[in-house]
Amino acid sequence: MSKTSERISELMTEKNLNATQLAEQMGIPSMDIYRYVSGTHMPSYALLIKLLNFFECSADYLLGQIDIPTEELLHPVLPFCKRLPAVLKELRISKSSIIKNMHVSPSVMHKWTTGKNEPNSDTLIKLAKYLDCSVDYLIGRVR
Repeated sequence: MSKTSERISELMTEKNLNATQLAEQMGIPSMDIYRYVSGTHMPSYALLIKLLNFFECSADYLLGQIDIPTEELLHPVLPFCKRLPAVLKELRISKSSIIKNMHVSPSVMHKWTTGKNEPNSDTLIKLAKYLDCSVDYLIGRVR
């Protein structure tokens, strides 16, 4: 079981919800929740954001990057296509270095920066590690 699946299970227990109830309250298929809880799938970007908002927790906590829930003020998630270029500019890292060093295709980088696609949860974790920042910072939850 992954840290993410453990965290989702823990948060469901805290709210006294089973997977079906959580799915109903979030308006998503219950099979998605079962996949996350079993650890067979990681949430997509869109579903990760829904989970963060529902559980009112940090991305780093939900994704198992930190063990204690943050007490920081969590801002709404910014569109990834706007946040990534801002983070890269602030950290003085080029898109081409991400393409080269993380083996991200130029077309994927283009889709991320034009809003046609977002990285999945695993890729967010890897990207945050490469950029030496938190996932919450990368998606704009903390600034």
